[in-house]
Amino acid sequence: MAILSKIRERTVFLIVIIALALFAFVLTDLFKNGGFSGDKATSAVGVIGDEEITREGFAAEVESIVQQSQGRISTLQAAKQAWDNNLRRTLLKQEFEKLGLEVGADQITEVMSQQLAGDPRFSNQAGVFDEAKLKQFIAELKLTSPEQYQQWLNFEKSMAVNAKSQLYFNMIKAGVKATLLEGQQIYHQENDNLTFEFVKVPFDKAEEVEVTKSDIKSYISNHKERFQQDAKRDIEYVSFEEEPSEEDNTLILAEVEKLVTEGDQNFKTTDDVQQFLALNSETPYNDTFVFEYNLSGEFAQDILDLDINEVYGPYFENESYKLTKLLERSQKPDSVQTSHILVTYDGTRVDGSVTRSKEEAKSLADSITSVVKRNSSKFSELAAEFSSDRQSAADGGNLNWITYGALVPEFNDYVFEEARVNSYGVVETDFGYHVIYVEDRTSPKDVVKLATVTKRVEASDKTLNELYRSATKFELGAKKGDFREEAVAIEKTVKPVNGINKLDETIPGVGRQRSIVKWAFEGETKVGDVKSFDTGNGYIVARVTKKTKKGLKSPEEASAVVTPILRKRKQAEKIMSQIEDNNLVAVAAAFGQTVQKATSINMSNPIIPGGGREPKIVGAAFAMEVGEVSQPLKGDSGVYLINLLEKNKAEQLPSYRSIAKEETEKRTRTLLNPRNSPIIEALKNSKEIEKNIHLVY
Repeated sequence: MAILSKIRERTVFLIVIIALALFAFVLTDLFKNGGFSGDKATSAVGVIGDEEITREGFAAEVESIVQQSQGRISTLQAAKQAWDNNLRRTLLKQEFEKLGLEVGADQITEVMSQQLAGDPRFSNQAGVFDEAKLKQFIAELKLTSPEQYQQWLNFEKSMAVNAKSQLYFNMIKAGVKATLLEGQQIYHQENDNLTFEFVKVPFDKAEEVEVTKSDIKSYISNHKERFQQDAKRDIEYVSFEEEPSEEDNTLILAEVEKLVTEGDQNFKTTDDVQQFLALNSETPYNDTFVFEYNLSGEFAQDILDLDINEVYGPYFENESYKLTKLLERSQKPDSVQTSHILVTYDGTRVDGSVTRSKEEAKSLADSITSVVKRNSSKFSELAAEFSSDRQSAADGGNLNWITYGALVPEFNDYVFEEARVNSYGVVETDFGYHVIYVEDRTSPKDVVKLATVTKRVEASDKTLNELYRSATKFELGAKKGDFREEAVAIEKTVKPVNGINKLDETIPGVGRQRSIVKWAFEGETKVGDVKSFDTGNGYIVARVTKKTKKGLKSPEEASAVVTPILRKRKQAEKIMSQIEDNNLVAVAAAFGQTVQKATSINMSNPIIPGGGREPKIVGAAFAMEVGEVSQPLKGDSGVYLINLLEKNKAEQLPSYRSIAKEETEKRTRTLLNPRNSPIIEALKNSKEIEKNIHLVY
């Protein structure tokens, strides 16, 4: 009571303390998420130009894509697709606004007519789109279904965007149309040709050259657009996989052994194997025969050597301990050639257009059977008319050769065991009534019926707890000490993964691990940080080894690409400085090369024998006069010296219209490529784009 009294005396003081604590919590969260700055990442998944892509609308679009895919794509894949959709849509919308692009009602209706073509609700008797029917439909929708009318308004908006897109891309198409002069140039690039002698001095004939870090840095600076990179992360990790221990293995083996040694009704003596498997096996009893030639594996022959009701095992197969009992031996055909007519009825969900009752279906099946027994030639005709199995009906009901066990049990038992060859009968299944004709069967082969008890060896709770302790101990040790040394101490392999992108989902070697990627890109995660992750099949302890910022590559990062370019350039300069005259024979002798000849070389396919594709060299040759010898020229594979022997110009055509048309179509296909349109790429480059979906998904 004294304590309660003191609390009442200090009520105001306690309220102030609690309020300050809550305020401190809010402040901490604010600072963690960018303070009061209104960080766009907290309310938007990205910004395109000056337009935010809100989380709420984006999330709805992602969810819609996931549902439409029916589980075929992950949430992150759906988010990437939604981002691409938003990016294209927003870029085009901003471009339309910038150009003041507008469309009228007639243009929108024209686009609608293309979209709704063939829909009977909007077509006249001739099957042609009818605008009057469209207006009537909209008016009725507005009165009868406000919700659907709103959806229609959204559809109209999308059609307006489509109309603007058509207009926009038509304007671009008009701007890229090839002229007759361009057609003429293309014709001559493809048909004018040269013949020349040349000497090629490969780059490796030059003395050793040095490419410095300063050289690489200067090259990057002069070619910035080629060396832009996204943010990346390098990590290394150690995996602790969920595996059963020797103790787990021994325990499961002992359990399986008891099933054949203990109790009056063990696996050897039981009269009800189906019930026994239901109680003691992880796989149910399968009451079907197996052809002996289909039994495979290390223990197949031992099982086939069993006597009836004899048990083989325990044996270890596919991570499980097993016991197998031989129940029956027999002989059966393994294939049957058969045809059928499926007479279904309302309620089977086979054919929604069928309204007949079950009794009517049975009566029809019996009638068809009577007809085909009297006249077998009618079978194909009746299958086409009555069978709800439309695939076989198209082939006169023919199912061709069917293997044993491939059909539902009732059908299987009838065609393989009950029916005579060249006979007709009716069989009922869940699909309806089948009028069946058995045409032929293969000769009987040896079969066995088996019952198999299966118990998978899995990690026990004790083993899983030990695995967790091991991963946690390693994580703590790696945080305090050296990651690699700690791994060596417990005999674990450290696996590096370089160049992870912020929207990656998978880690090589462990599959989909989005949580690791998100952690590596979090603002608070530093190089050297270590964290453990539950993979669902064990644990991964990862360490960030490198953080690469978005922007220009460093000389070290670009070295693999730039060094060969600069080395060739310096080698070419050395070779060119050693060539004192333009005598091809002398130059060839000086560098241990031969004078070669190239014939029928054109601009559209600038391939030089022994040199490969050399557009710069061929271009320089076309600029020369016959009999002229060039200065040393740097190509892609070496330094060239050429002597132009012939220049053959193709005859003029009466018109270049067809070539210009073909070039226009080619340009249009490239520009309007839905996957990688250069128009969209150009619009991207003209805007500041901030993409933050990696913070959400």
